[in-house]
Amino acid sequence: MPSTRLNSAHFGEEALPDTGSRFVGAFSAIPELIRQFGVDPAPVLAAAGLAPGMLDDPSNRIGYATLLRVLNLATERTGCAHFGLLLGRTWHLLDMGLLGELLRHSPTVGAALHQLLVHHHRNSEGALGFLVERNGFVDFGYAVYLPFGENTSQLYDAVLATMVNLMRDLCGAGWSPTAVFLSHSAPDDVEPLRQYFQAPLHFDSDRCMLRFHAGWLTHAVEGADPQRWRRAKDQVLAIGEATLVERVHRALRTLMLHGRSSGADVALSLAMHRRTLDRRLRDEGTTFQQLLDRVRFAVAKELLVESRLGLPDIAAALGFADEVSFIRAFRRWTGTTPGAWRESAR
Repeated sequence: MPSTRLNSAHFGEEALPDTGSRFVGAFSAIPELIRQFGVDPAPVLAAAGLAPGMLDDPSNRIGYATLLRVLNLATERTGCAHFGLLLGRTWHLLDMGLLGELLRHSPTVGAALHQLLVHHHRNSEGALGFLVERNGFVDFGYAVYLPFGENTSQLYDAVLATMVNLMRDLCGAGWSPTAVFLSHSAPDDVEPLRQYFQAPLHFDSDRCMLRFHAGWLTHAVEGADPQRWRRAKDQVLAIGEATLVERVHRALRTLMLHGRSSGADVALSLAMHRRTLDRRLRDEGTTFQQLLDRVRFAVAKELLVESRLGLPDIAAALGFADEVSFIRAFRRWTGTTPGAWRESAR
């Protein structure tokens, strides 16, 4: 089993600081779930570096590295290897605040998921939702794009469980996935995952997602109120936009899921000229290559530690031409090879 804490400084990750955060939201349920296992949550939260009461208010923002530390420590202290799954099973659209209101009153499931992707950055900076439709199926998933120095498997299990609830809130109890893909290795006991998802499980995937029939996208959301939808949309738009660096991070991770990651692709997705993108990033004190390296490193670290994917598959997932190019870049980022890093981090 990999360690829940990665030795970041040893591998030179100090050059890539943790800046990602999200609203506490339904993660406010963590203390009560810990308590259900007969464990006092206070020492767990303190050991993770959380201030008292931090999880009491769903509108608080919490850094992803801290959140992951809490999840991993809770898993360890409770002895429950599927802690994230149990946590995610309790979440519904109502736990998503204003964004949940917008989704709940969208006219169709497809429109709701579109709104989720467009506005997800308002709830979360450091991870994103994605939607890919092809061959009559939809891949609906979640991807971290910043390196946080903590294992992400509990977070992914929680989010996938939440996605199931979200889809059933929108579609009704008749909805179910046709397959579930997890970007970590199979745990010793897969039965809790199998029982909850009721679909074939694919571990060691290069992405974390649910797959379902595309016909569900045109399904009307029962009880949707057009006036409430317009009001929620206006309120969401008033919150403000993401920074350029955040938009580039998100665009890169999304494009990598489609096998693209060039500066031209990112500039096109942001509706700007490539030279304009480079100039504006210089004004922000960074470059496109630095942001690309950061996203690639975050994904590489995750797949190396939490899955058994081979180096050629990881290189392909990151958009490298071949394994040699990936190894060369990884050595530049960390001073060591992916294979040596994998062995040391496990």
